[in-house]
Amino acid sequence: MNFSIIIPVYNEEKRIPKNIDEIFGFFNGIHDHKIEIIFVNDGSVDATSNVLRDYKEKYAFQVVEYIENKGKGYAIREGVRQATGDWIVFFDIDLATPLNEFNQLLETLVAEDEVVIGSRRLEKSEIKKSESRLRTFLGQGFTKISNILVPGISDFTCGFKCFSRRSALAIFGVAKIDRWGFDTELLYIAKLKKFAVRQIPVKWLHDEDSRVRVLKAVIDSSKELCIMKLNQLKGYYK
Repeated sequence: MNFSIIIPVYNEEKRIPKNIDEIFGFFNGIHDHKIEIIFVNDGSVDATSNVLRDYKEKYAFQVVEYIENKGKGYAIREGVRQATGDWIVFFDIDLATPLNEFNQLLETLVAEDEVVIGSRRLEKSEIKKSESRLRTFLGQGFTKISNILVPGISDFTCGFKCFSRRSALAIFGVAKIDRWGFDTELLYIAKLKKFAVRQIPVKWLHDEDSRVRVLKAVIDSSKELCIMKLNQLKGYYK
């Protein structure tokens, strides 16, 4: 199998040096599969661009970057445009979902899979460090609202998702949401296009340095759910 790993980054001049050696130590140790890694610099205004440039002298990876911050959804779409793998995976630079969860994906992935997503809310999921009660409550509320469009999904925003090339081209090619609601949009489009979504339990560790302002994210994402429905009615997702 050939995998494209997409890692979006925004103002991550500190996290990249903290985690990049672990990332490449892990993926360079996988010899049975061809793996390309793509960092997408989403308009960072700190030294992220310079840090990535420095590490390119040590590791082999691609960098996609642009000047204006567009949002994680936009960044991942840009990464998908450059991806050449049979399977496209994205996760966050904070490694809240440990890299070893990729091994679980490899063990269970079959040719018939189209979309495989990590979930923190399945029976065998393991939360190593929880969010605050408020963040958990708001996250669960957003899941219930998102379930109106996409029933049966236990966790929309876990930053560990895998798409077959066929599903990625079909889904990302028509996706519109750039920011917080993009995860739900991807799974909504998958549903509309009748791509099966398989959920797998993952380990997860909350990062205290999370940039997500969860209340604002839930409010903005809820507004974007209405936009998704309008997009569907207008035929944008065909």
